[in-house]
Amino acid sequence: MTSHSSSDRRDGARSSEEETAGASRRARSEQLVRQHHTFVWRTVQRLGVRDADVDDVVQEVFLVAAKNIDSIPREHEKGYLFRTCANVSAHAHRSLQRRREVVDEARLSAEVDARPTPEQSAATSQTRARLQSLLDKMPEDFRNVFVLFELEAMTMTEIADVLSIPSGTVASRLRRARELFMGLMAAERQEREGASR
Repeated sequence: MTSHSSSDRRDGARSSEEETAGASRRARSEQLVRQHHTFVWRTVQRLGVRDADVDDVVQEVFLVAAKNIDSIPREHEKGYLFRTCANVSAHAHRSLQRRREVVDEARLSAEVDARPTPEQSAATSQTRARLQSLLDKMPEDFRNVFVLFELEAMTMTEIADVLSIPSGTVASRLRRARELFMGLMAAERQEREGASR
């Protein structure tokens, strides 16, 4: 009788510990979403995910993070999320290529009412589209470093940590990425000027 009640107490204590651990994991996952949602959303978009798929990919990134929440060091959350963004975005690109789906982006954008007036949003969306087009043309290794440094304002040390590469590699990739970006901008400008003549 005593051994039975002591076993029940152990099972009850274990069950209580599991509930506490589960609640703690949920709370940390929710905090991760609150703190880093904007970063993940921008990163996914800048990694070339179609506007129609951004929300789904962001959700997938946070689902992966929630499954692995116990193994993510708090000081490396942003790095983990960036790597997960890169992996999930690459998977989304592969899925899209397999489906060979054609979506009328203009019609889709018109159906989603974001509420700015056309005058307010035209310049911004045109600039964003041009930036995204240039980023899409860059090799992934260079694009990742460029996005984190130039657009996310991370330091080279932070980028080295996020991407698990030496600081010297970050510096050389950033230098090459800037050269590529400037070359792509010049080519795009010439193309536009040639088309307007």
